[in-house]
Amino acid sequence: MIQVTIRATEDYDFQGLYDLYRQEQVACQMLNLPNQPLHTWEKRLANIPSNVHSFVALMDTDDDYQIIGNAALTVASSPRRQHTGELIIAVKEEFWRMGVGNQLMQQMIDLADNWLNLQRIELTVYTDNEHAMALYRKFGFNIEGEAKKFAFRNGEFVDAYYMARVKGWQ
Repeated sequence: MIQVTIRATEDYDFQGLYDLYRQEQVACQMLNLPNQPLHTWEKRLANIPSNVHSFVALMDTDDDYQIIGNAALTVASSPRRQHTGELIIAVKEEFWRMGVGNQLMQQMIDLADNWLNLQRIELTVYTDNEHAMALYRKFGFNIEGEAKKFAFRNGEFVDAYYMARVKGWQ
């Protein structure tokens, strides 16, 4: 396991997030189209809505840092769903199964439970992403449903699971 620094995402992180999400194995697990232009990320980070809590995982290098992961928790804006957040998480492929996702999840669960008072965290994961599902289960997420032909990826449709962690519910 490698130790990372986790901090809030800043607008100047656009290059690092661009590099993360353009990795083929990361992009194919997300709903973003691959190879989005750099300016798209710059614009996105300049306008992060107040209900989006985004963090980056950093690895120190000799003269700087490298973004190796990202997690974001979006609190529902509907008054009747403000107890709910939607989670996304991504880690650079070369750092998979090294504890980076685990550290990001700890940060997001702490934020949800101890600062935002969220009762429910939801996410969507492709059914073939077994390592991600194992991480989510470790943090109390359960499958609540399955979406057939959820997304189109690499020339074919893929299914996804809806997973959620409900505080105080097993």
